[in-house]
Amino acid sequence: MPRVTPAPSTPPPTPQLNTMAIVAFALSVLGIFVLPSALGGVVCGHLARRQIRRTNEQGDAWALAALILGYLLLLLSIAGLLLFGGFMITMFGVMAFM
Repeated sequence: MPRVTPAPSTPPPTPQLNTMAIVAFALSVLGIFVLPSALGGVVCGHLARRQIRRTNEQGDAWALAALILGYLLLLLSIAGLLLFGGFMITMFGVMAFM
């Protein structure tokens, strides 16, 4: 009986990494220094997750990290603005009674 060797199988191609997810993460990290880019990171993160679900690409973790970081930076900046505003209102209120 002749010996048959199986043909080498090629592995299935791995899905591409979603570029929008990487851009979203980069914008969110840049948001540490330039606040409006955090908002861009959030928007791109949502778009990237939608693209990833539709095309089965990789990069969902990158997009999720961009969303978490972007929302956290936006929340911290809003809290900082509220604290600063409260401090200024208090200081001007104290100065009005002097």
